[in-house]
This record gives sequence, C-alpha cells and structure tokens, in this order.
Amino acid sequence: MTAFKFSKLTFWRVVVTIIFAAGLYATLVRFAQGLGASTNLSDPFPWGLWVGLNTLCGVGLSAGGFAIAAAVYILGLERYRPVLRAAVLTAFLGYISVVVGLLFELGLPWRIWHPILLWNRRSVLFEVAWCLMLYTTVLALEFSPAVFERLRWHRLRDWHARWHRRILIPLVLVGVLLSSLHQSLLGGLYLITKGKLYPLWYSSQLPAFFFLSAIAAGLALVVMALYLCARSLRFRLDFAILHEVSRVIVLLLIFYALFRGLDLISRGSWEYLWKSRAETGWFWLEISLFLILPLVLLSAQRVRGSVLGLYWSCALVVMGFMANRLNVAVNALQASAGAYYFPKWTEMAISLAVITAAVVAFYYAALHLEIFPRRVPPPPPEAEWRWVAAFGLPQHQRGTLR
Repeated sequence: MTAFKFSKLTFWRVVVTIIFAAGLYATLVRFAQGLGASTNLSDPFPWGLWVGLNTLCGVGLSAGGFAIAAAVYILGLERYRPVLRAAVLTAFLGYISVVVGLLFELGLPWRIWHPILLWNRRSVLFEVAWCLMLYTTVLALEFSPAVFERLRWHRLRDWHARWHRRILIPLVLVGVLLSSLHQSLLGGLYLITKGKLYPLWYSSQLPAFFFLSAIAAGLALVVMALYLCARSLRFRLDFAILHEVSRVIVLLLIFYALFRGLDLISRGSWEYLWKSRAETGWFWLEISLFLILPLVLLSAQRVRGSVLGLYWSCALVVMGFMANRLNVAVNALQASAGAYYFPKWTEMAISLAVITAAVVAFYYAALHLEIFPRRVPPPPPEAEWRWVAAFGLPQHQRGTLR
C-alpha cells in the first residue's frame, strides 16, 4: 500500500481550513447568485466592505514596499537591505489581494480587462486601474529574483540579473511614482462625495491624507511581518532596523496629526468632534488607534526598547489605518445615503479568506524562498537582552533563517 504522510494537525491549520471553506462557499454564492444574494449592498449604498477593506486597505498597507525600496535603491540606505525582499513581498501580496478582491467587487468581473482597451481619461477609476496593473507588474519584477533562485533556473537567473541591474533604479523610480499616484488617487476618488461624506472626513486634502497614512501603516505592517517571521522561523534580525523604522512611523504620525488637525480647524469642522452622533464615536476610535495610543506607547522608553512593544504599537497603527479606510468607505456615508449598511456574513467570509490567503502565501514564501539573508551580522552586545525579552529564545536557537 502507498504510504501517505499527513501534516500535523494544529489549531491554526484548523482555523485556516474553516476560513477557506467558508470563503469557498461564499464565492460560489457570489458568482452563482450575484451581488444581491451575497451582499447587503443596495442602490443607495453600492460600495461596502469589499471596497473599504479589500481595496482601500489592501493598497494602503502595501506602501511599505515602495518606501523600503526607495530607501535602499534611491537613498542608498543599505542597512535596510535585509528587510527589502520582505517589504516587497508584503506589497506584492497586498496588490494581488486587491486584484482578487476586485473580481468579487465588480458586478461584471469578466469585463475587468476593459480599462486596457477602453480608455476613459476623465475617470479617476481609470487611472487607479492602470496604476494597479502597472505597479503590480513592477512588484513582480522586483521580487522575481527570489523565485528564480529557488527554482535554480540558472540561465534565466543570470540573464535576469544582467538586465535587472541595468533597469533597477528606473524600475524603483517608476514603482515609487505609481504607488504614490495610486495611494493619493484613491483619496481623490472620494472628492466627488462632497456634501455626502461626513465633514470629519471630507476634505480637499484627502489625497494627501491617504498618501501619508498609507506610508505609516505600510511600514507598520512590515515591522509586524518581520516580528512574526522572527518568532515562527527563528530568523534573527538586527533590532536597530525595527527601531529606526518605528521612529520614521512616529514622525509620519505626528505630521499626519498636525496636518489633519489644521485641516479640521481651517474648514471649521472641529465643532463636529463633540456632537452626539455615531460618526463621532467612529472618528475618535480611528484617532485613538491610529494616532493617540501608538504615539503614547512609542514615547515610552520601555516600549521602544522591546520588539514586542514595537509589534503591538504597529498593530495599533494598522488597526487605526483600517478604521480610517472603513470610516471613509462606509461609516461616513451612511447618513447621507439614508441607508444603514452592515456587511453580510458572505462578504466577511470572502474578505477574511482573501486576507488569510495572503498571510499563508507570505509564510510559505518566507519558508521556502530566500526572503531573508542567510547570514545576518550578530546584534551588538547591548541589544542581546532585547532579543531574550522580546522573543524568549535561548542562545543556541537564535540563528539564521536556514
């Protein structure tokens, strides 16, 4: 008889299996019975969870890729090179998730190719579609060396290495431009909601707000991914890298807070901060998660000196960012639409399945591809206590990825 080897059944594998099963069933409902049966969307409220979570959050949380790539290739900050591939992989999977999510969002997904041939230069969505396609291609090219190395396609790898070195800087510059345009254009899309989007969120500066918040949240997601890889894969990373990235996040959050505060005052919308409405609660939840709590935590020496503290601070930034995008896409529009929207369980199942698939793909890519360098310089002696406190790993287990 043929012997079959089964993987060890763990709690998280059971959870992932349940999520995928629910997502598969919800997918069948979506494409067999349409949007009406699989969502709680309506004519007064045509955009919901999939736009707010899959698209706006997926694109925004991918901003860490172009930020780290620009730091290494354009600014010459070589100390960030050990985390470059992880950042690019995070961005690539984020954009793939957005593309997959679009297949569920669009009423007629088989027409997704239309922007390629049917140009509407006056449409913001047309520009968003092209930025999405082009930047996904750029990310695929930036990450392809890791795939060629794993497959041992030596001729293709050598040929790729020659032309990749020649166009690397232009490729990164194009990626930075496309990602910046995409982040801000998504904010510009909501400029058409004047009089409909609640005043705490509507502003002529929405493109700038979307861009600034995306960089901070994208870098925070990179820190979280690095921490989880270090915990699960026993890979060691210089703590100084995470510490420096966290300082950049703090500066971005302070600038965002000042910019948004001045905008509220200049528009006279500050009076809405204290009104007894549901939107007020959603706004303060967003601000607390995205700005107040992370800044308070990262101002404490004990938090800044711990990788675990940085992880949870960055987790709050990511949650606050997601709250912002969901507020703009859903909560701030319900009053003007005159329709209450709460996502159907099939909407949540599909979104959760797409996110879980991206997380699983990142895990297996980090496990089987050369995402992290084989040899990492040992941390300085004064940082040793941080590794023990943060990861709880004995000395003989703190080594390289392989």
